[in-house]
Amino acid sequence: MNTALHTMLKTRGIALPGEDEISQLQELEARWRAMQVREANVMPLRVADHQKAAHAAFMADPSIENEMQVAILADTHQTLIRYAARQKAISAYQKMLAGQAAELLRPLSEQVSLALQEELELRKEQKTTWYADSDPRVMECQKWIDAMVRAGSRILLSAGRNGEFSPMELAEIFLPAAPTPEDGK
Repeated sequence: MNTALHTMLKTRGIALPGEDEISQLQELEARWRAMQVREANVMPLRVADHQKAAHAAFMADPSIENEMQVAILADTHQTLIRYAARQKAISAYQKMLAGQAAELLRPLSEQVSLALQEELELRKEQKTTWYADSDPRVMECQKWIDAMVRAGSRILLSAGRNGEFSPMELAEIFLPAAPTPEDGK
């Protein structure tokens, strides 16, 4: 998030996510990413690769466990059904995690939206140009509002259990920007 925006929000008394909230979001993010990796492993296109790997493992070590893996993956149609069921469950879990993050962020999102609307009105009253919409401070605030609208939409969608965005993607507008190499100069 823009440093100027953070400063403006602090002057309005809006507390951005603290260490506890960020820790909760990072935990949700870690779980969400782990599910993303697991989901990639059960893609229908991976069935043939898994069947070949199971066969190769059995040929290298004909243990009962490897034999069972060959048997489990033997029927391509049934394996596709199992993979689809696992993908559905993983997707539902990711949606639940994103929903939890959205519930955590929704009150802050509403506070920030109200503060930005108030700031925009204030800046329009204090305009330095003839037309308020062309004032640089007004334009800056309008950009913040546009970014907040996009973030708020993501949060609302995720609260409705749309897991398209990870928890940290939902929170990115509220978090301080990661330092860049140029910041260190």
